[in-house]
Amino acid sequence: MPANGAVYIQKEEKINLADVFDEVNSNKGLFRKASYYDVVLNGETVRFNVMDPSALQNHINGFLSYINSLDHDQTRKEDTIYSISHTKTVLGLVASSEFEDNHAIWESLFKIAEKYDGFVFVNNSVLLPNGGVLVGPMLETST
Repeated sequence: MPANGAVYIQKEEKINLADVFDEVNSNKGLFRKASYYDVVLNGETVRFNVMDPSALQNHINGFLSYINSLDHDQTRKEDTIYSISHTKTVLGLVASSEFEDNHAIWESLFKIAEKYDGFVFVNNSVLLPNGGVLVGPMLETST
């Protein structure tokens, strides 16, 4: 199954993945925000779609419901919900390879999260930029 994931960004600053990676193309214009970024990682182009701001709040509400439904300690869930509720931008990853086939794809999620003060959502789990698992199935495998 191709790699997929998302980065939930809390900072309000303008996102420009050219500040994170060397080979980046987008549809960003002088008066238009980018709706996607194509990034070359180990010779493969992956896409990061920028969620439309008009869809953001509904998406976040659904995501918060998912987090709340997890069978984890309530404090852990509440802390994660608090953090995710402050999301200003979501970047969704689209790739044709699996993470195992191109480890740079996995690493890219965390580079973005670190640069823009975000969280990674992958394998139904929320992770910190340093790879620490907050909630989700990966929590059980990381302990």
